[in-house]
Amino acid sequence: MTRFDAMKAVYCYHFPEVRDLLREVQDSLPDDLWLVTEHADSSALENVAKILKIPATKDGCVDLDEIHVPIIDRIVKAYKSVVPALGDFEFRYPTSGSSEGLFHVLTKARIDGVKSINVLLGEYEGYEAQAANLKMRVNKFDLDKTAPKNVRPGLWFISNPSARDGNIIPNETIEEICDAGHKVVLDLAYVGATRPYEFDVSHENVDSVVMSFSKPYGVFRFRIGGFAFSRDEIPSLYGNKWFKDVTRLFQALAIAERIGPKKLHKKYSVVQRKIIDGLNERHGLSLRASDSFLLAHLKPGDNKALTEEQLKMIAPYKRGNGYRFCLTPYFELEGRLELIKKAFSED
Repeated sequence: MTRFDAMKAVYCYHFPEVRDLLREVQDSLPDDLWLVTEHADSSALENVAKILKIPATKDGCVDLDEIHVPIIDRIVKAYKSVVPALGDFEFRYPTSGSSEGLFHVLTKARIDGVKSINVLLGEYEGYEAQAANLKMRVNKFDLDKTAPKNVRPGLWFISNPSARDGNIIPNETIEEICDAGHKVVLDLAYVGATRPYEFDVSHENVDSVVMSFSKPYGVFRFRIGGFAFSRDEIPSLYGNKWFKDVTRLFQALAIAERIGPKKLHKKYSVVQRKIIDGLNERHGLSLRASDSFLLAHLKPGDNKALTEEQLKMIAPYKRGNGYRFCLTPYFELEGRLELIKKAFSED
């Protein structure tokens, strides 16, 4: 059997479109922006002011402590077509990816007396790991077998699109959980890597939302585009107004407005399909394309027709009752082949 290079963990593809944008933004920010005595209306910041209305202190100097506020406002606006109710959350914090926000939401829950959390079977392992650090119990549920109304009301951590298989969980499922009296923390780390879809976060029992640009835009190693939104204040995140990377915030704004949560899927879902077709031809696995273009999956029962050798090969990829495969190595190979083709065509 030929080599199978899908990844168990989901590491993103560093998209060429994003690489160019990151360099452009970083090079465009003048050194004067970091000076505590620089006035917000300084001619040295003219190009920055064209991008963003720069917050000012009472003395008229650049207020970098507050610069995340207009940036997050703009990102919420850029995401309005896919997360319409995101602007309803009063408290908004810049974070280093979604994991930081998740930990602080968990910590607040623990301080408030929550001793356990609920997750879906096969969910993102980070919820369980961080809950264990806080001495919280993790209850795992298969909604095909257990209805939310039959579970004692509690706090759910749910990724949507789901980290289990990269597929969108219908809004009706989230609503059913909320209507059963549960509180929900929604992790939208895969939003932007799927077909256009409106993720409904408007239910009053959606307590918090975290976002990350790592997976949809390939900036995992840079910690760009992490945000936490909450209906209640998260005191431990207050200090992030000072302890944040302003360059990364400007890069996140550029990604949100100039690429956005719909553009890359149209292009890279075609690549995803090509990769999966090739893998199925070589390995005979009948992999399915996930809603997130970074992933492929097998549903429960899809493995029944596989040989012992095939089952052994995919065993590390099991998630709950199904299987999940990260296609990033194949995206990188396709990207290199594209560069080679381009070089030969230019010659």
